[in-house]
Amino acid sequence: MKIKNFCRVIFTVLTFCVLISSCAFSAAPSVTVGMIGYLGATENEFQNAVDELNEILQVFSSMPYASPEHLEFLKILEAFHNNRHVIHFYYNLASMLMALNAGHVREISLPESTAKYILKNNPEYLKLFSIIMPSSLSFGFRGENSELCGEFNKAIASMKEDGTLKALEEKYINAENISDAASFEKFDGAGKITVAVTGDMPPIDFIAADGTPAGYNTAVLSEIGRRLKKNIDIISIEAGARSAALSSMRADVIFWYRSTKGMTFPKEIEFNGENPVNAVMNDATEGVILSEPYYEWKNTFIITK
Repeated sequence: MKIKNFCRVIFTVLTFCVLISSCAFSAAPSVTVGMIGYLGATENEFQNAVDELNEILQVFSSMPYASPEHLEFLKILEAFHNNRHVIHFYYNLASMLMALNAGHVREISLPESTAKYILKNNPEYLKLFSIIMPSSLSFGFRGENSELCGEFNKAIASMKEDGTLKALEEKYINAENISDAASFEKFDGAGKITVAVTGDMPPIDFIAADGTPAGYNTAVLSEIGRRLKKNIDIISIEAGARSAALSSMRADVIFWYRSTKGMTFPKEIEFNGENPVNAVMNDATEGVILSEPYYEWKNTFIITK
Protein backbone atom coordinates (compact mmCIF):
# COMPACT_ATOMS: atom_id res chain seq x y z
CA MET A 1 0.00 0.00 0.00
CA LYS A 2 1.39 3.43 -0.87
CA ILE A 3 2.35 5.49 2.15
CA LYS A 4 -0.16 8.27 1.34
CA ASN A 5 -3.12 5.89 1.08
CA PHE A 6 -1.93 3.91 4.07
CA CYS A 7 -1.72 7.03 6.19
CA ARG A 8 -5.21 8.13 5.19
CA VAL A 9 -6.58 4.77 6.30
CA ILE A 10 -4.65 4.97 9.55
CA PHE A 11 -5.94 8.52 10.08
CA THR A 12 -9.55 7.38 9.71
CA VAL A 13 -9.08 4.47 12.08
CA LEU A 14 -7.19 6.47 14.67
CA THR A 15 -9.71 9.30 14.56
CA PHE A 16 -12.46 6.79 15.24
CA CYS A 17 -10.43 5.46 18.15
CA VAL A 18 -10.03 8.92 19.62
CA LEU A 19 -13.67 9.85 19.41
CA ILE A 20 -15.41 6.80 20.81
CA SER A 21 -12.72 4.90 22.60
CA SER A 22 -10.41 5.15 25.53
CA CYS A 23 -7.83 7.81 24.81
CA ALA A 24 -5.86 7.55 28.04
CA PHE A 25 -5.16 5.20 30.88
CA SER A 26 -8.08 3.77 32.81
CA ALA A 27 -7.31 6.07 35.73
CA ALA A 28 -8.05 9.14 33.62
CA PRO A 29 -11.34 11.03 33.94
CA SER A 30 -14.23 9.58 31.94
CA VAL A 31 -16.62 11.22 29.49
CA THR A 32 -19.99 9.49 29.12
CA VAL A 33 -21.29 9.28 25.55
CA GLY A 34 -24.77 8.23 24.47
CA MET A 35 -25.41 6.54 21.15
CA ILE A 36 -28.11 4.47 19.48
CA GLY A 37 -27.17 0.93 20.44
CA TYR A 38 -25.67 -1.59 18.05
CA LEU A 39 -27.75 -4.74 17.90
CA GLY A 40 -24.77 -6.89 16.95
CA ALA A 41 -22.93 -6.20 20.22
CA THR A 42 -23.84 -5.61 23.84
CA GLU A 43 -22.85 -2.38 25.52
CA ASN A 44 -20.06 -4.21 27.39
CA GLU A 45 -18.76 -5.84 24.20
CA PHE A 46 -18.71 -2.49 22.46
CA GLN A 47 -16.95 -0.83 25.39
CA ASN A 48 -14.35 -3.59 25.65
CA ALA A 49 -13.63 -3.35 21.93
CA VAL A 50 -13.16 0.41 21.92
CA ASP A 51 -10.96 0.13 25.00
CA GLU A 52 -8.82 -2.35 23.07
CA LEU A 53 -8.49 0.24 20.34
CA ASN A 54 -6.51 2.40 22.74
CA GLU A 55 -3.66 -0.02 22.11
CA ILE A 56 -3.76 1.00 18.47
CA LEU A 57 -3.05 4.60 19.45
CA GLN A 58 0.02 3.46 21.34
CA VAL A 59 1.25 1.37 18.41
CA PHE A 60 0.76 4.03 15.76
CA SER A 61 1.20 7.27 17.69
CA SER A 62 4.88 7.52 16.72
CA MET A 63 4.41 6.61 13.04
CA PRO A 64 5.34 9.22 10.39
CA TYR A 65 2.37 10.60 8.46
CA ALA A 66 2.29 11.77 4.86
CA SER A 67 -1.35 12.85 4.73
CA PRO A 68 -2.36 16.52 5.26
CA GLU A 69 -5.04 15.34 7.72
CA HIS A 70 -2.33 14.57 10.29
CA LEU A 71 -2.43 18.02 11.90
CA GLU A 72 -6.22 17.80 12.34
CA PHE A 73 -5.82 14.37 13.89
CA LEU A 74 -3.29 15.74 16.38
CA LYS A 75 -5.72 18.50 17.39
CA ILE A 76 -8.41 15.92 18.10
CA LEU A 77 -5.97 13.70 19.98
CA GLU A 78 -4.85 16.63 22.11
CA ALA A 79 -8.46 17.42 22.99
CA PHE A 80 -9.27 13.86 24.05
CA HIS A 81 -6.09 12.34 25.43
CA ASN A 82 -7.08 13.02 29.05
CA ASN A 83 -10.48 11.37 28.83
CA ARG A 84 -11.73 7.83 28.58
CA HIS A 85 -15.03 7.67 26.69
CA VAL A 86 -17.62 5.44 28.34
CA ILE A 87 -20.37 4.36 25.94
CA HIS A 88 -24.05 4.10 26.91
CA PHE A 89 -26.52 2.53 24.50
CA TYR A 90 -30.04 3.88 23.94
CA TYR A 91 -32.57 2.38 21.61
CA ASN A 92 -34.53 5.47 20.66
CA LEU A 93 -33.55 9.05 20.06
CA ALA A 94 -36.02 10.48 22.60
CA SER A 95 -34.53 8.53 25.54
CA MET A 96 -31.01 9.48 24.50
CA LEU A 97 -31.91 13.18 24.40
CA MET A 98 -33.58 12.85 27.81
CA ALA A 99 -30.38 11.31 29.19
CA LEU A 100 -28.36 14.23 27.82
CA ASN A 101 -30.78 16.76 29.29
CA ALA A 102 -30.69 15.04 32.67
CA GLY A 103 -26.90 14.89 32.72
CA HIS A 104 -26.75 11.08 32.61
CA VAL A 105 -24.40 11.42 29.62
CA ARG A 106 -22.17 14.35 28.78
CA GLU A 107 -22.30 13.97 24.99
CA ILE A 108 -24.34 12.11 22.41
CA SER A 109 -23.16 10.77 19.08
CA LEU A 110 -25.35 11.21 15.99
CA PRO A 111 -25.09 11.19 12.19
CA GLU A 112 -24.20 14.73 11.11
CA SER A 113 -27.52 15.29 9.33
CA THR A 114 -29.46 14.17 12.43
CA ALA A 115 -27.37 16.44 14.63
CA LYS A 116 -28.08 19.40 12.31
CA TYR A 117 -31.80 18.61 12.50
CA ILE A 118 -31.69 18.47 16.31
CA LEU A 119 -29.62 21.66 16.61
CA LYS A 120 -31.88 23.60 14.26
CA ASN A 121 -35.01 22.72 16.21
CA ASN A 122 -33.57 22.72 19.75
CA PRO A 123 -31.50 25.80 20.68
CA GLU A 124 -30.54 24.28 24.04
CA TYR A 125 -27.98 22.01 22.32
CA LEU A 126 -24.53 22.80 21.01
CA LYS A 127 -22.37 21.07 18.40
CA LEU A 128 -19.10 19.79 19.83
CA PHE A 129 -17.41 18.54 16.63
CA SER A 130 -17.92 16.45 13.48
CA ILE A 131 -15.64 13.78 12.08
CA ILE A 132 -15.74 11.09 9.40
CA MET A 133 -16.67 7.71 10.87
CA PRO A 134 -16.19 4.28 9.23
CA SER A 135 -19.91 3.57 9.08
CA SER A 136 -22.58 3.22 6.44
CA LEU A 137 -26.28 2.36 6.29
CA SER A 138 -27.69 -0.78 4.72
CA PHE A 139 -31.09 -2.46 4.47
CA GLY A 140 -31.54 -5.60 6.56
CA PHE A 141 -33.19 -8.86 5.46
CA ARG A 142 -33.77 -12.34 6.90
CA GLY A 143 -31.09 -14.74 5.78
CA GLU A 144 -33.49 -16.74 3.63
CA ASN A 145 -34.46 -13.57 1.73
CA SER A 146 -31.20 -13.33 -0.18
CA GLU A 147 -33.12 -13.02 -3.45
CA LEU A 148 -34.96 -9.93 -2.20
CA CYS A 149 -31.66 -8.54 -0.91
CA GLY A 150 -30.21 -9.05 -4.38
CA GLU A 151 -33.11 -7.15 -5.95
CA PHE A 152 -32.53 -4.24 -3.57
CA ASN A 153 -28.82 -4.32 -4.37
CA LYS A 154 -29.54 -4.01 -8.07
CA ALA A 155 -31.87 -1.08 -7.41
CA ILE A 156 -29.31 0.61 -5.16
CA ALA A 157 -26.57 0.13 -7.75
CA SER A 158 -28.69 1.63 -10.52
CA MET A 159 -29.72 4.56 -8.29
CA LYS A 160 -26.06 5.26 -7.54
CA GLU A 161 -25.10 4.99 -11.19
CA ASP A 162 -27.78 7.32 -12.55
CA GLY A 163 -27.42 9.87 -9.73
CA THR A 164 -30.82 9.25 -8.12
CA LEU A 165 -29.45 8.53 -4.65
CA LYS A 166 -27.36 11.69 -4.71
CA ALA A 167 -30.34 13.76 -5.87
CA LEU A 168 -32.50 12.35 -3.08
CA GLU A 169 -29.80 13.17 -0.52
CA GLU A 170 -29.75 16.77 -1.74
CA LYS A 171 -33.54 17.05 -1.58
CA TYR A 172 -34.27 15.23 1.67
CA ILE A 173 -31.07 15.52 3.73
CA ASN A 174 -28.95 18.45 2.59
CA ALA A 175 -31.75 20.91 1.81
CA GLU A 176 -32.44 23.76 4.23
CA ASN A 177 -36.07 22.68 4.64
CA ILE A 178 -37.28 19.10 4.85
CA SER A 179 -39.29 17.95 1.84
CA ASP A 180 -42.69 16.32 2.16
CA ALA A 181 -42.94 12.56 2.44
CA ALA A 182 -42.63 10.80 -0.90
CA SER A 183 -45.66 9.09 -2.42
CA PHE A 184 -45.71 5.39 -3.24
CA GLU A 185 -46.82 4.10 -6.61
CA LYS A 186 -49.25 1.17 -6.49
CA PHE A 187 -48.93 -1.80 -8.84
CA ASP A 188 -52.06 -3.90 -9.32
CA GLY A 189 -51.45 -7.58 -8.70
CA ALA A 190 -47.82 -7.00 -7.66
CA GLY A 191 -46.21 -8.45 -4.55
CA LYS A 192 -45.97 -6.49 -1.31
CA ILE A 193 -42.80 -5.73 0.63
CA THR A 194 -43.26 -4.70 4.26
CA VAL A 195 -40.52 -2.32 5.38
CA ALA A 196 -40.00 -1.28 9.01
CA VAL A 197 -38.72 2.22 9.79
CA THR A 198 -37.74 3.61 13.18
CA GLY A 199 -38.18 7.36 12.93
CA ASP A 200 -35.03 7.71 15.02
CA MET A 201 -32.69 9.28 12.48
CA PRO A 202 -34.25 12.53 11.19
CA PRO A 203 -34.13 13.78 8.47
CA ILE A 204 -33.00 10.40 7.11
CA ASP A 205 -35.79 8.56 8.91
CA PHE A 206 -38.48 10.26 11.01
CA ILE A 207 -42.19 10.24 11.79
CA ALA A 208 -44.05 13.40 10.77
CA ALA A 209 -46.46 15.20 13.09
CA ASP A 210 -49.42 13.40 11.49
CA GLY A 211 -47.83 10.00 12.23
CA THR A 212 -46.70 9.40 8.67
CA PRO A 213 -43.19 7.97 8.07
CA ALA A 214 -41.15 10.60 6.26
CA GLY A 215 -37.66 11.65 5.29
CA TYR A 216 -34.99 10.29 2.97
CA ASN A 217 -36.21 6.77 3.75
CA THR A 218 -39.60 7.27 2.14
CA ALA A 219 -38.03 8.69 -0.99
CA VAL A 220 -35.50 5.86 -1.34
CA LEU A 221 -38.14 3.19 -0.72
CA SER A 222 -40.57 4.83 -3.12
CA GLU A 223 -37.94 4.72 -5.85
CA ILE A 224 -36.97 1.12 -5.08
CA GLY A 225 -40.63 0.08 -5.19
CA ARG A 226 -41.00 1.79 -8.56
CA ARG A 227 -37.91 0.09 -9.98
CA LEU A 228 -38.89 -3.34 -8.66
CA LYS A 229 -42.55 -2.76 -9.58
CA LYS A 230 -43.61 -3.94 -6.12
CA ASN A 231 -45.84 -2.36 -3.49
CA ILE A 232 -44.05 -0.98 -0.43
CA ASP A 233 -45.93 -1.11 2.89
CA ILE A 234 -44.25 0.87 5.70
CA ILE A 235 -44.62 0.13 9.42
CA SER A 236 -43.02 1.92 12.38
CA ILE A 237 -40.91 0.17 15.04
CA GLU A 238 -38.39 1.16 17.71
CA ALA A 239 -34.70 1.00 16.82
CA GLY A 240 -34.08 -1.77 19.34
CA ALA A 241 -36.76 -3.94 17.74
CA ARG A 242 -35.21 -4.06 14.28
CA SER A 243 -33.95 -7.64 14.33
CA ALA A 244 -37.05 -8.88 16.17
CA ALA A 245 -39.27 -7.37 13.48
CA LEU A 246 -37.44 -9.47 10.91
CA SER A 247 -37.29 -12.72 12.85
CA SER A 248 -40.99 -12.52 13.75
CA MET A 249 -41.76 -11.88 10.05
CA ARG A 250 -43.51 -8.67 10.97
CA ALA A 251 -41.31 -7.02 8.36
CA ASP A 252 -39.50 -8.22 5.25
CA VAL A 253 -36.98 -5.39 5.30
CA ILE A 254 -35.61 -3.02 7.93
CA PHE A 255 -34.81 0.42 6.61
CA TRP A 256 -31.44 0.85 8.31
CA TYR A 257 -28.63 -1.09 9.85
CA ARG A 258 -25.19 0.38 10.42
CA SER A 259 -22.16 -1.55 9.18
CA THR A 260 -18.53 -1.27 8.22
CA LYS A 261 -19.27 -3.03 4.94
CA GLY A 262 -16.83 -1.89 2.29
CA MET A 263 -14.33 -0.57 4.87
CA THR A 264 -10.83 -2.03 4.92
CA PHE A 265 -8.20 -1.68 7.62
CA PRO A 266 -4.48 -2.54 7.82
CA LYS A 267 -3.65 -6.00 9.13
CA GLU A 268 -1.54 -4.38 11.84
CA ILE A 269 -4.58 -3.30 13.86
CA GLU A 270 -6.05 -6.80 14.16
CA PHE A 271 -6.32 -8.49 17.52
CA ASN A 272 -6.19 -12.30 17.41
CA GLY A 273 -6.85 -12.18 13.68
CA GLU A 274 -9.98 -10.04 13.98
CA ASN A 275 -10.45 -6.33 13.51
CA PRO A 276 -12.13 -4.98 16.68
CA VAL A 277 -13.84 -2.17 14.75
CA ASN A 278 -15.60 -4.55 12.38
CA ALA A 279 -16.41 -6.89 15.24
CA VAL A 280 -18.62 -4.39 17.06
CA MET A 281 -19.82 -1.91 14.44
CA ASN A 282 -22.03 -4.27 12.46
CA ASP A 283 -25.58 -3.62 13.62
CA ALA A 284 -27.21 -6.79 12.33
CA THR A 285 -27.65 -9.81 14.56
CA GLU A 286 -27.25 -13.46 13.57
CA GLY A 287 -29.53 -14.47 10.73
CA VAL A 288 -29.71 -10.96 9.25
CA ILE A 289 -28.08 -10.15 5.92
CA LEU A 290 -27.30 -6.63 4.77
CA SER A 291 -27.70 -4.91 1.43
CA GLU A 292 -24.93 -2.91 -0.13
CA PRO A 293 -24.55 0.47 1.64
CA TYR A 294 -26.75 3.27 0.33
CA TYR A 295 -25.73 6.15 2.60
CA GLU A 296 -22.62 7.23 4.48
CA TRP A 297 -22.19 10.14 6.85
CA LYS A 298 -19.97 12.22 9.09
CA ASN A 299 -20.59 11.77 12.78
CA THR A 300 -21.34 14.69 15.11
CA PHE A 301 -21.18 14.91 18.87
CA ILE A 302 -23.53 17.38 20.61
CA ILE A 303 -23.83 18.61 24.18
CA THR A 304 -26.15 20.85 26.14
CA LYS A 305 -25.25 24.54 26.40
